[in-house]
Amino acid sequence: MSGSVKSSFQKKGKAKVVSIPGTRPSIHNAQLLLSVGVPSLDYLLGGGIPVGSLIIIKEDKYDVYSKLFLKYFLAEGVMNKHMLTVASLDSSPELITGELPAATNADPENNISVTEEQMTIAWRYQQMKTQTSSPNSSNNCFGHNYDLTKIMDSSCLSGVDIHYWNGISDDTQGKGVLENKNYWSLYQDIKMRIQQSDLSTSSNKAKTNVMRIGLHSLGSPLWGWEFGCSEKKQQWKSLTTFLYILRALVRSSYSVCMITVPSHIFSDPALMLRLQNLSDFVVGLESFQGSEKETNPIFKDYHGLFHVAKLSAINSLVPPILDTVDWVFKLKRRKLVIERLHLPPELSETANRNQEDPVKATGQSMCSGGKLPKNLDF
Repeated sequence: MSGSVKSSFQKKGKAKVVSIPGTRPSIHNAQLLLSVGVPSLDYLLGGGIPVGSLIIIKEDKYDVYSKLFLKYFLAEGVMNKHMLTVASLDSSPELITGELPAATNADPENNISVTEEQMTIAWRYQQMKTQTSSPNSSNNCFGHNYDLTKIMDSSCLSGVDIHYWNGISDDTQGKGVLENKNYWSLYQDIKMRIQQSDLSTSSNKAKTNVMRIGLHSLGSPLWGWEFGCSEKKQQWKSLTTFLYILRALVRSSYSVCMITVPSHIFSDPALMLRLQNLSDFVVGLESFQGSEKETNPIFKDYHGLFHVAKLSAINSLVPPILDTVDWVFKLKRRKLVIERLHLPPELSETANRNQEDPVKATGQSMCSGGKLPKNLDF
């Protein structure tokens, strides 16, 4: 009789990983990742941005470099045939996608020959690992390379499902939970696209695509601030509520959202702190354009500071750990890169030193009863 008893134990199999073009599972927690288009930024985010997350980029003062990051993000979606939703009230969404950089087969700035890479100081140093300023490497990069001097051909956009939003649609009814009709219209627009495309995580349909959501200059005066409200909290209500429900919508679907925010125009820094708490990743761009740092010789090789304000721990206990907190970005002729900040050596003092022998001068001074020299090299 004991032989007829069957055990209810079942061996747990491997979790099924969704295979979508342009994505890959993380080597740390099997979280599905996709590239933001900039390999160095992928490295800072832990190998890529997780599907279902939201990243905020604090714009530079003139919105030059932040828009480039958004274009990289959208261009990577075009190359992988991802669904795109582009929204902006400060510029035309069609113009943003019409200026996407063209993809190339190789790194456009990788012209260093093998002979230049070899160290010529000593033969024993040639076996040492070369230290580079750029954090990305071939092992971490899974996106495409782009050339900023060329514009993506319109034929590449023809086969991609792109939706543009540049204001309140005619069929928008009511304000919903938001006082601002622009935010409510955009939220309903994104929600409808996710439902129509069956991108919700609760759907049993096999997922074959993801949606990239790009929001440009969210929170600018053109979105409609409630300046007439008496209390400051009411002025922030629509923006913070929109970000709260948008993050919940993105987290429960196969989509990723990148938002650029003009934080430099916010009169109260507490608003940006609230937006940071309502997002998964936050990075900031501090451009040297028009500032004293533009003429500082320390930053002569860079175009601005890159601040990593927040990294989230999605499906893990701790967020990605970076080896330094000092990052800069540089706009080269063909691409935009993020590098570690390295200060140049101070050579001016050495070049102006007196060429006489300090030891000999010290001996002569002591024998003659004179004073010791002020500048001694030990």
